[in-house]
Amino acid sequence: MIHFIALNRFYIKNIFVRAHFLTLLLAVGFVWLITSPAIGLFTVILSLFHLSEYISVGIWCPKTLTLDSFLLNHSPQYHAAIIIAYLEYFFEKYYLFPNGFPYHWITILTGLIMILSGECLRKLAMYTANQNFSHLIQEKPNKEHRLITHGIYEYYRHPSYLGWLWWACGTQVLLANPICFFIYLISTWLFFVDRIAYEEATLIKCYGDAYRNYQKRVPVGIPFIRGCLYNWWPTFVIIFYVLCPIPLTIARHCTSNDSYGTNDSTPCKDFMWFLTSAIVASAFGLPAILFRANIILAGSMGFIMAANTVVFGTISTYFLTLNSDDSLGNF
Repeated sequence: MIHFIALNRFYIKNIFVRAHFLTLLLAVGFVWLITSPAIGLFTVILSLFHLSEYISVGIWCPKTLTLDSFLLNHSPQYHAAIIIAYLEYFFEKYYLFPNGFPYHWITILTGLIMILSGECLRKLAMYTANQNFSHLIQEKPNKEHRLITHGIYEYYRHPSYLGWLWWACGTQVLLANPICFFIYLISTWLFFVDRIAYEEATLIKCYGDAYRNYQKRVPVGIPFIRGCLYNWWPTFVIIFYVLCPIPLTIARHCTSNDSYGTNDSTPCKDFMWFLTSAIVASAFGLPAILFRANIILAGSMGFIMAANTVVFGTISTYFLTLNSDDSLGNF
């Protein structure tokens, strides 16, 4: 029935099996509500989320509707997170609070508010984007795609991601799972840091200055994520700048004459030079990898490469020129 409503195709085995599995899960959740309201609601909400994702795509963007629209095969990490949430709930229920969790109705109501708010925000984003919405990042949008900046997108650049973050964290508030709450919060935030940076890099390639101006006007919505325009990953090269002088300093004291000449080579000095080479190579390799992964733009990569050349050139000149403490004093 789910697929019939969405796309008028009824007898498709794979769709039918998944829809019935989620319907069965929904029924189990309603039965569970009688004895354990929190875990029952979580099961019902989980089932409805996956069903509603498929139906929403089928109604508003049927051209992108596939078997993956159920989001059941999201990732092994997602499946593990669901299992861990159930395990933590039952551990707390039967071992920590066998007589019932105090003030459990407060956590249930708070969690429901977060879940409903997040779900409404996500579905509103899907409805607003309409034919432009897709669960997968489109590196080369077709001619029908256009940049959506109206509706809910006037306030958040990624409202569907923000909604999912609220939904995911709300489920753990509902279950009163403190450990899973922080796991869900941190893992979801880290996931969206990479995904948003990658997605916005592709959007900049497609829409150019139009999307850059949109970035400047409208925030991402998720705290401490600024997207591709203000990507903080390249700042990791600073770590390499700090590390580089350390093996060079050690190598300076591995020789008898405190020099860097090739005539007085020792295993210690050779190993320190190897570490220095690895640090320098990593500093130049990081921006290249980030550019290759579409996390930063070519201009950013070039700027970092130039900075690396200046910094490492200065460090090398210092250690190769000033061979001893005496030369440093004379300098």
